Amino acid sequence: MKLFPQVHLWLLLPLIIAVCGFYFSYWSKFSQVPYHQHLHGLTATLWYLVLVIQPWLYKSKNMQLHRKIGFIALFLAGGVVFSALQVIPGNLSNERLQPILRYGLTWADFIFLAGFTHAVIMAMLNSRQIAIHARYLIASAFWALLPALSRLIYYPLVAVFGYPASLNFIQVLYLSGALMLSIIGMVMDYRKQKKVYNSYVFVVGGTLLFMFSFEFMGQAQWWIEFCDALLG
Repeated sequence: MKLFPQVHLWLLLPLIIAVCGFYFSYWSKFSQVPYHQHLHGLTATLWYLVLVIQPWLYKSKNMQLHRKIGFIALFLAGGVVFSALQVIPGNLSNERLQPILRYGLTWADFIFLAGFTHAVIMAMLNSRQIAIHARYLIASAFWALLPALSRLIYYPLVAVFGYPASLNFIQVLYLSGALMLSIIGMVMDYRKQKKVYNSYVFVVGGTLLFMFSFEFMGQAQWWIEFCDALLG
């Protein structure tokens, strides 16, 4: 019996959230955004597509193509990280954002990039242990989900209620974190296997770290000076 027979269908949900969440800030302005944003937006979208395609190939027993795409995906994951590092300085210099948001979001970006990188590396190192390999790849989708989910909640609020919305962006970020933890809780298969996999534990830990440190780091003088010196 194949593991995760329907996971390719479930992984369509993060793909849809990512596309819809970044519609207003990226897809609707596709012809206007700079090259580095295209690089990040397209590599991240292709990564989500790979996460849908790979378990379907595994279910279909097309392991030769599965391995070829897996090899290519390593370079794609590198492109996601590299392009994100190119986008961060632009976000940091965005004067339309409050300083707490600029520096807090930069802190969050580094948390999520570290988590995404760790998940991809661990998936690669455990490629022969399917249960672990698959869960780290699923976890890689969660690491990139929070920025998209927060936008998916916030922009419709502004469209419906006007600016400022009934929830400000910081509150939406916290709400998104809580929703993300709920999603992870649904995915955890403790009931079936009586086991909690480290891939999900790391995502929960990283999300909690973000939620409890976001405002503090957004105002921490040493972090502000570090960002200005390194990325400003």
